[in-house]
Order: sequence, then structure tokens, then C-alpha cells
Amino acid sequence: MIEAPGRARESELRAVSSAPARGVARVGRLHSRTGPGELASRTGRAIRRHWLFTAFVVIAVSLRVLATVAYWPGIELFADSYDYLRLAHWVDPGTWHPSGYPLFLTVLSVTGKLGAVVVVQHLMGIAMGVLVYALALRLGARRWLAALAALPVLLDGYQLDIEQFVLPETLTDLFLLGGMAVLLWREKVGAWRAAVLALLLVAATLSRAEILPILVVVAVYLLVRSGRWRGLLTYCAVGIVLMVGYGAWYASVNGNFGYSNYTGTWLYGRVAPFATCDYPMPANLRQLCPARPVGVRSNNSEYFADQASSPINALHLGPRNHRSALGESFAITVIEHQPLAYARAVLADTWHYFAPGRWMTSDVIAMQRWRFPPPHRDAQKGNYHVHIARQGFDGPIKASPDPALMPFLRTYQWYVYTPGPLLLACLIGAVLAGLGLVRRRSGRRQARWASLVLAISAIAVVMTPALTVGFSYRYGLPLLVLLPPAGALAADVGLDVLARRRSEGLSP
Repeated sequence: MIEAPGRARESELRAVSSAPARGVARVGRLHSRTGPGELASRTGRAIRRHWLFTAFVVIAVSLRVLATVAYWPGIELFADSYDYLRLAHWVDPGTWHPSGYPLFLTVLSVTGKLGAVVVVQHLMGIAMGVLVYALALRLGARRWLAALAALPVLLDGYQLDIEQFVLPETLTDLFLLGGMAVLLWREKVGAWRAAVLALLLVAATLSRAEILPILVVVAVYLLVRSGRWRGLLTYCAVGIVLMVGYGAWYASVNGNFGYSNYTGTWLYGRVAPFATCDYPMPANLRQLCPARPVGVRSNNSEYFADQASSPINALHLGPRNHRSALGESFAITVIEHQPLAYARAVLADTWHYFAPGRWMTSDVIAMQRWRFPPPHRDAQKGNYHVHIARQGFDGPIKASPDPALMPFLRTYQWYVYTPGPLLLACLIGAVLAGLGLVRRRSGRRQARWASLVLAISAIAVVMTPALTVGFSYRYGLPLLVLLPPAGALAADVGLDVLARRRSEGLSP
């Protein structure tokens, strides 16, 4: 009987992964006798073998060099970038943002150059493309499909833009993808891999709190799939110790266990666009009702959470932690009385990541912020708040951009991005591949499991901000490292099914 292509590749991969130590030593001895000519020949063969991915990487590197020069030494968002830089200087658990990214900035501050941040982040972008490609190959995908899986994170214009910002998205996505690679590289997860997995995902969570549900998704996967209690228990123990340890550090500085005192403010911004307030509530909460009718008020959650004119930011309400508590109580009251409106808002904001085009709130600035800025845009006008870097590690700095390169990058980003329907197709394909697991004899089970866990993680990573904060395309960027490899693996499994049916003489 003819062996299906996918199973053949799985057999080869198992053979490679189980090679004896003496084989590795023999390769090392051979490598020590390899001259420059042989090394160049092997490199050339590797490039020819992976020519499509190599071409993507060359283009990706070129684009990142252009972005670095055009917007040197980086792009900042007021006041997020300033807060991260401040925390990097003081090394405190932030009350606004977790301290994962500031600790990263602290390490790079030894260079004294803010530009080092964006250079490292662009290198991270390339590294994520390489890791997506390697993981897809490891799970048996065809080379051309693996290269296409890496294409979004390598060449997406919005990914390129966010890497130029002094913001945590790039670091978060690298930790997240690294955790997924550790989880899926082999079927069984032992104690050491589980500890590394927990460390990476907690690091991602402490860079962007929206990653938190993926810790639970992975725990369920380990429970169902791994079959090793030591791995699951180690993962849970390390994850809990790290998260509780950070919460205790936060409490030692800020007086209460937690990770942020802005949670209630963000949740207020989530419900304020649709809160009618035509139901009973205490007087101290009613003062948070927006003055304008629902039909004519902004549908931008960020506006209600951050703007000085928002009711939640009225000075007479007291300090930030008190206003956050009021905002949380207000939001809970609104959700209790308007559950359908809340559900519609959450589903609508989740759908925006998969819809055609680029959706904008009524405050169009929310979209324009995540495009490469024009040379002379006023950062203070219209709540834009984006500018070429002015603040460094130790104080104000003078930027030296190249405006001549900016129009090309702005045009590139306008046309080259990952369409929402393509991400949706990857999601649907991954779920369908996962459904094949109900058949015990279905082939490529590890690839199917990988597709499914990546798809579930993708849904979790965009629904969490939709539930608690609102919509922003920056929250959807982790989809670029989750759904394309999930879709590529699903497509590869589907091609193997078709090939097997043809080999057995059945119609497709």
C-alpha cells in the first residue's frame, strides 16, 4: 500500500528527532573538517532548497532597514511609550501597564540609544518569520506552505509599523510564538519543556495582559494531549508562582495585590459607547453616564477611557484607583442591564479583525495611529498622539528621520497587509482540521492538534480585549503568528487527504 505523503514526512521527522547521540557527534566531527568551500556549497544548497522563504526574508530585511532609517530612532505613542520608558528607568511594577516590556527596555538601556529598541524589535520580526517557517516544517508542512505561513509576519505593513514603535507588541508576539513552538515541537511535553513554556507565556502575559487566557488554553491542551502529569503540573506550578510573584511585587509597591489599577477604567470605556443609563443605579455611578445620546456619541472605547473630557476622568472623582473602582462598578451595572448590547459590541469588535478592509471607529484617529506617520503631522491635533521619538531612556532626544523614504512605506502599508477574510479562512480551516481528531484513525494527528490549539489561542487573544477594552488593530497583531501557521497546517493536512484518496483510487 502507498504511504500517504503526510505520514511519510511524519516518519522522516520522527527518525530525525530520534537520531542517536553518536550520529550527532559524527556530524560534529565532519563539520570540523568542513572547509569554507564546502560550507558555502551547503549554504547554497540550503538557499536553493528554501528559495521561496529566503526571498521573503530578503524582502523583509530590506523593508525593515528602510523603516529604521525613515523613522530613526523610532516612533512613540503618547503617553504609552513614555510610561514604558519611565518604568524602565525606575524598574517598578506599573499601575498602568505590566512591567514585562519595561524590563526589556531596561536591558537595552545600557546602549544609551533608543534606536537599539527598534533594531532589536525588527530582528524579532525576522526571527518570528523564521520560527513560523521552522515550526510548520517540523509539523510536516510542505515548504511552500510553510513559507506562505511566515509571509504575514514578515511582510505585513502593520507588523512592520508596530516594530518601529516603542511598544510591547513585538516582544509579546515573540514570547507567544516561542511558547507555541515549545508546546508543539514534540508531541509529549516533559517537565523541563513545560517550565520553559510557562516562563514564555507568563512573559508574554506580563508584556500584554490580553495573553492571559492562552495560559488556560495551553493548560487544557496539556491535560488532554500530553499524557504526562509531570509536564502539566510543572507548567501550572511555574505559571502560578510567576504570576503570584509578580502580583506580590505589585502589592509591595502599590498596596494591593494585582497587575494594574486601570482595569476598571478600561472596562468603563468598553461599555460607555452603548450605556443608556435608563435603569436604576447609585448616584455615584450615574455621574459616569455620558451626556450625549447613544446614537451620536463616539463608539471609540479608548476615547472614554483616556480622554480628559470623559466622565471617568473628572478630577472630583478622586485618585486613579478610586475612579477605576467606580468604572468597574458602572460597567458591571451596564452589562447586567444591557447584556445583549454588550454581547453585540464584543462580537462586532471581534469580527472587525476578520472583515474585509480596515474598519474605523467614528474617531478615525484610532486607525491612523497604526499607519506610518506623515513627516509633519501634528501629534497634538485630533487626539493623534503619534510622533517620531522625542523621549529617550534618560530624557528628551533629537530624532533624525529621513522624510524622503516615508511616502514609500506609507504606500506599502496602505496596500500590503493581511486581509481579514484570509485570517478567517485560516481559522475555519484549522477548526475543520481539528474536527478530524474525532476519528481515531485520522492521519497527521499532531498537525491537526497544532492547528486546533493555534486557532483557539487566536480566538482567545482577540476576544479578551473585545470583552474588556474594545477594538484596536494592535490587539489583533498576534493573529499573524497564530492563524497563518494554523491555516498552512490545515491546508497541508487537506492536501494529504486528497493525495491518499487518489492513491486509493477514490474520487476527491
